[in-house]
Amino acid sequence: MKRAFTLIELLVVIAIIAILAAILFPVFAQAKEAAKATQCLSNMKQIGMACMLYLNDNDDCWFGAESWSPLPGFAPQQPWIGFDNNNSTTYLPYFYGDPSIPATHAIRPGAVDPYLKNEAVKQCPDRKSGQQTAIALSAFSNAYSSGYYSVNPGAAGNEWGPATKSYDQYFTHGIFDYVGANNSDLERPAETFVAWEHLSYAPICNFLQPPNWFNSPPDQGGYKEHFNFLHHDGTNTIWADGHAKRFLFGQLRRPYFSCRKDIYPNDGQL
Repeated sequence: MKRAFTLIELLVVIAIIAILAAILFPVFAQAKEAAKATQCLSNMKQIGMACMLYLNDNDDCWFGAESWSPLPGFAPQQPWIGFDNNNSTTYLPYFYGDPSIPATHAIRPGAVDPYLKNEAVKQCPDRKSGQQTAIALSAFSNAYSSGYYSVNPGAAGNEWGPATKSYDQYFTHGIFDYVGANNSDLERPAETFVAWEHLSYAPICNFLQPPNWFNSPPDQGGYKEHFNFLHHDGTNTIWADGHAKRFLFGQLRRPYFSCRKDIYPNDGQL
């Protein structure tokens, strides 16, 4: 005589399967997310290497974050990394296009684009739907003031990133027209930000320059959210020696955003 499963036995088996699923599914999700973060970090590393190749081909000088460079069929401003900068009828302030919304035209080649394998390198697997890219260049610049300069006047006019040493602010062409630094201007490249994951209407940002802070970044008023953490409260970053690594908001220190470190207490040693 064949013996069938009782209802209780079936329910027990189902319960065990449900428990196992509840345990394993989050693990699978975390593994999937870890794979995306790893892919993103690899992409950022390739962009960092593209920056190094650009330096090799351009007399060891960094590209400008945004530059006046007319090209038929495109908006006249060349970004440091390519995106469709004809996809928006407004540009604020003085930047063409919006990488946070989908492309509707051809991609305007950026300064580092000739050194990238393909468009996919610019796209984090965790970016929001419709974003062309979720990368922002560090745009600390002498174009801006800061509350920090009241406690450290020597930093005023001397905080700038690799791609924003000087500028012509829309007086000539109606846009920000940046000039990059010579690589010899960077005092400690391995401790200098180039770019990080970020959401903005332009692929550059100086959102942490205006507030008064040094060792601990402001965590109010949307500053942390603006940093666009995509990987378990962390972001992947590119540094001026070409390396890339994951970083947390609380690990940020002001000297990381500037090529000059001598303008800070203790030469910016942290």
